[in-house]
Amino acid sequence: MLTKVVQESIASILDSLRRSDLEEAKHKIQALTPDVKSEKERGGLLAAAGIYASMAKAKEGTMQTWDAGRIERAAKSIVASQMADEFDAGYAETLLSYSKLTASSQPSAE
Repeated sequence: MLTKVVQESIASILDSLRRSDLEEAKHKIQALTPDVKSEKERGGLLAAAGIYASMAKAKEGTMQTWDAGRIERAAKSIVASQMADEFDAGYAETLLSYSKLTASSQPSAE
């Protein structure tokens, strides 16, 4: 289970990523690393770090940006796997949180 402090810190990292503030996200990831104790927390932090890394590469033009629909499909695939463990659950939860965060921040097409 994610502790409240770690959960709030990961949510804060995701918000920084949503705003494309990569430097802030990087510092928050580094600050949170020593506080992560459980496998589920490690999975959540790794997912946030992965999103950060892909966004940094996208900014350099070496990788496409994240698509909320693809993130959600990947997370659901992880959760549906019979091999999924606590680490995978933390990873998938973080991906879903980011997907929802980015989907809600985009203007709806009318």
